[in-house]
Amino acid sequence: MDLGIKGRVALVTGGARSLGKADCLALAAEGCKVIVLDLNAAGAAETAQEISSNGGMARGYEADITSRSQLGEVVAKAQTEVGPVDICVNNAGFIYTLGQLKDMQDSDWDLNLQVNLTGTYNVTKAVFSGMRERRWGRIICMASIAGLMGGFGQTAYSTGKMGLVGFAKSVALEGARYNITSNVIAPGIIGPNANLSPMYERMVKRVALQTEGQPEDVASAITFLCSERARYITGAVLTVTGGMDLFTF
Repeated sequence: MDLGIKGRVALVTGGARSLGKADCLALAAEGCKVIVLDLNAAGAAETAQEISSNGGMARGYEADITSRSQLGEVVAKAQTEVGPVDICVNNAGFIYTLGQLKDMQDSDWDLNLQVNLTGTYNVTKAVFSGMRERRWGRIICMASIAGLMGGFGQTAYSTGKMGLVGFAKSVALEGARYNITSNVIAPGIIGPNANLSPMYERMVKRVALQTEGQPEDVASAITFLCSERARYITGAVLTVTGGMDLFTF
């Protein structure tokens, strides 16, 4: 199935490994040119090299999405070398700490929001004006099931991920008249994450499908939302959870 995005330039943050790498490979398989951003310069280069070795076009760049000045320079360089960004996949993020509110350090709260929420704002803002000028764009924000349901011991993480929903929906409204869509992916348990939590097996049992997802499951959803076939979908929140968000018993 031709998704209609061959030749488009896709920027993926956190593209050195796991979900981000799967996103890069999936978009490259559809004929996109890929800009791989990551704090891990060697990992970004490795993802780009894998794409190039399979006949695609990609370049890796070291970037800190929390540093607006450094990020701006990197994005400008990447767009000169690869092309103007058409697709922005805001994958970069992390769970910095797990702990109850009563035990949380203020610095942990600040860093979680700085990376997961403000970092996405920084990247999106860096490419949004160009999309408007060219009157085409696809923006994906990576939330989490924890952002929709809350998470015990994940106050900062859940808050940041829920904030991304409001951010993406607002961007959807601002981009609509310029043929720019903005959508949210909210994954559940995506493996292999056996060391994610001491309650990992219990968490998987809560999934209706009784198994963890794989990075490719998320990448397939993202690729579709970036395609021409999803041109009429914007402001949506797509859960990729195996039914973890359903009432199961």
